Amino acid sequence: MYIALFLLLQTVLGANILHIAPVGSPSHHIWNRALAFGLIKKGHNVTMLSHFEEKEKFKNFHIILLEGFFDKTYEFFSIDSVQPNKFLDIKTVYDLSLFSCEHDLDTQGFKTLMNYPKDFTFDLIIMDITIQQCLYTLIERFKNPPVVAVTPFLLPPVLSHLFGNPLQAAYMPYYNTLHIDRMSFLQRITNFLLIHSEILYRKYIVIPAESKLAKKHFGKNIQSFDEIERNMSILISNYDPILCFPLALPPNIIPAGGLHIDSVKSLPNVSNKHAISYIIQILQDLKTIVENAKEGLIIFTLGSYLRSDQMSVSKRTAILNAFAKLPQTVFWKFESEIDDLPKNVIIRKWLPQNDILGDPKTKLLITHGGGLSTQEAMYHGIPVIAIPFNTDQHSNAGKLASRSMAKILNYEDITTDSLYLAITEILNNPMYSRNIKQLSQRYKDREEHPLNKAVFWVEYVLRHGSANFFNLASRDMYTYQAASYDVIMVLLMGLYLLYSLISFILTSCKFIYHTVYLIST
Repeated sequence: MYIALFLLLQTVLGANILHIAPVGSPSHHIWNRALAFGLIKKGHNVTMLSHFEEKEKFKNFHIILLEGFFDKTYEFFSIDSVQPNKFLDIKTVYDLSLFSCEHDLDTQGFKTLMNYPKDFTFDLIIMDITIQQCLYTLIERFKNPPVVAVTPFLLPPVLSHLFGNPLQAAYMPYYNTLHIDRMSFLQRITNFLLIHSEILYRKYIVIPAESKLAKKHFGKNIQSFDEIERNMSILISNYDPILCFPLALPPNIIPAGGLHIDSVKSLPNVSNKHAISYIIQILQDLKTIVENAKEGLIIFTLGSYLRSDQMSVSKRTAILNAFAKLPQTVFWKFESEIDDLPKNVIIRKWLPQNDILGDPKTKLLITHGGGLSTQEAMYHGIPVIAIPFNTDQHSNAGKLASRSMAKILNYEDITTDSLYLAITEILNNPMYSRNIKQLSQRYKDREEHPLNKAVFWVEYVLRHGSANFFNLASRDMYTYQAASYDVIMVLLMGLYLLYSLISFILTSCKFIYHTVYLIST
């Protein structure tokens, strides 16, 4: 008995894990990194494939760098790249996926991992499956260990569906719309078409294209991507039903929304919670500014992809003129220098956003509406002005605005007056702060921290080798079968045939009646 118990513990403690996190987005990396460090804390060894370097070395954590990605530019993620067509937005996201694949498969970092000894094995692979399915070949390369899929991209319908979750298009808003879960009939039509368009586009356009690219590098005999995806045990997603709208989830989709958020209480006390020296230096640099911000703080950041210094001079001037009217101190994440700044505006190329949001002096976040930024604002109870540009930014903004926790501004419509009016409306109307603080209290009132939940389920798959027994039967059905479209079609055809038959009988009876009548007269 003791020997069996010891062997069971050995399968969990000190596991060797490969964490494939290829999405070239700092926000994705923050989420994946938090999960990796949660596992390291439990004694596991994590090797992460990523575009992001670490400034310091950590025990049991090793980065294999997919070098050179940020030396290239991808025009979709720019200030002027707003995509008004929601259907073309789908294509653009997957164009980024193929663009990233073509880069990553030619990097020295990828070749380093592929050149590990042929008999080298990992106990488990964690794979960010948001995009870049071309890297599925790594799973086969290391002899198909158990795989845990993750996505920091909240919970896209296409990935939810991939794990057998029936499509909930009537009340699951597509991520690039402002829809809420109570949609009008026309909105439901649009939502239905967007969700199904992405599923079909991914299956018949994207997967074949990325599979073809993978075969170019690794030969024609690689496993089919459908087979690899089907063998993924569970999906850990950055979804929570408090900020996002409630959904029915199968047991193989684990909601762990906001696992990256540290419970920071105030900025001056944060530095000892971080081991990375460059963050400590920035915090110390900002500490005095924060302490002297007698009227409070406002944060303005457009995330990690969008660069504020790409704005036109006229748009930048309009924003600065609005800030100059305010008594609050404004932190603006700006990637270059600005001359003649208003006295209350502080620019930095990078800001510890989550830490500043945790300071009691922070009054407002002006943001592009990214998933992690929205979650951090919710966690700390900070109202928002959202300026969405693409993808899930629209949906995230809509979730807060529909609950009177935020205001939405279109980038093209921003003027000094419109921005100033939006800021003063939120700062002077306690409704916004009250509503989002209430949401924050609901989010924090939970049985366990989402990071602990995510770590538990990774270790669960380590212990059992799989979690396929949690799959709904719908995971092995076609979309039309799982949604009963075929049943509905047959019933409609049956009703049509019945109607046609009844019409034929009535017409025949009428004809016979008139014939008999004519004969009898």
